[in-house]
Amino acid sequence: MIVSSIEGYSGKSAIIIALGLILRERGYRVGYFKPIGFGSFIDGKVVDEDALNTARALKVEEPIDVVCPIVLDKPYMEFVLSSNATVIRRKIVESYEVIKSDKDVVLIEGSIHYQAYRSLSLCDISMCSILNERDLMVVRYTDDTVIDRLIFAKSAFGHKLRYAIFNQVYGYKKSYISSLCAKILEKIGLEVIGIIPRDSKLLGIYVDEIADILNARYLVRADGVMVERFLIGAMSPQSALDYFRRCESCAVITGGDRTDLINLALEIPNIRCLILTGNMEPPSVLIGKAEERGIPVLIVEYDTLTTFERIQRIVGRIRVRGDEKIERMKDLITKNVDIEKLIEYAF
Repeated sequence: MIVSSIEGYSGKSAIIIALGLILRERGYRVGYFKPIGFGSFIDGKVVDEDALNTARALKVEEPIDVVCPIVLDKPYMEFVLSSNATVIRRKIVESYEVIKSDKDVVLIEGSIHYQAYRSLSLCDISMCSILNERDLMVVRYTDDTVIDRLIFAKSAFGHKLRYAIFNQVYGYKKSYISSLCAKILEKIGLEVIGIIPRDSKLLGIYVDEIADILNARYLVRADGVMVERFLIGAMSPQSALDYFRRCESCAVITGGDRTDLINLALEIPNIRCLILTGNMEPPSVLIGKAEERGIPVLIVEYDTLTTFERIQRIVGRIRVRGDEKIERMKDLITKNVDIEKLIEYAF
């Protein structure tokens, strides 16, 4: 079964990880496959980082270059112009045959959106025919026009697409989708079999991920700390106090010379991390206070605004990583998706 989306960052990987583990707990032999990915240089190899993360979470046995056989290592148009679609297709099929040889079901991660690689006839629509698989569409509810895009997708996939799952849905939209949107989609033969609510725990980010993104160094390290929101500390302590108290699981971004705000943040239980900008270290007494409280402190070379902008680019695009997030996603799928229909569909 191919898991697709109508736009990027809809949660395909998270759903595949959780669903794969649920199926495995039920005794099924589960495989994972991603035909085409984007290259990142990791451990001396060019691999798709999402595929690597998912493969590790599912503990697949096959090597990553079989799990994800085609990896873009150049700009997209250069890849299209320099590629032989027939050769790529053959390599994908050969790798897929290896993956599925001893599996009951293979969860196939589609491209960033279902129309990508259409210029090579390798989009998710084509993959359904190439691999002889059905498609499951994952939809992030951004606005009401997503219904129109789903209808268009259904017309493109035809009988290969029967089910859709809405992901990251705000609470007030859940009844709207189930009562109105689902009726519209049922008329074209597309059934909504799951509505997964938005969950702040899944959108949170581990401090070590923040450190990687910002190329930061630790003044104080604390493992396993996750933050859900970010605050810029650029005001007076009196003005900041109310914001600090109301923000849950926050990281405060402020200059390393703002000792007044740093000291205040270390007194507030909601503050989980300090990100100090301008490559300026605070006095050692404040570092010691952070160590006592177990509050990680990062220092970065960027100014405060640039630091915040870099973080904003990845908020909402965080991978499901770590046991806590994976277990939360499994729980959300179990409670909000018709697993039995999905299993029947996958087989």
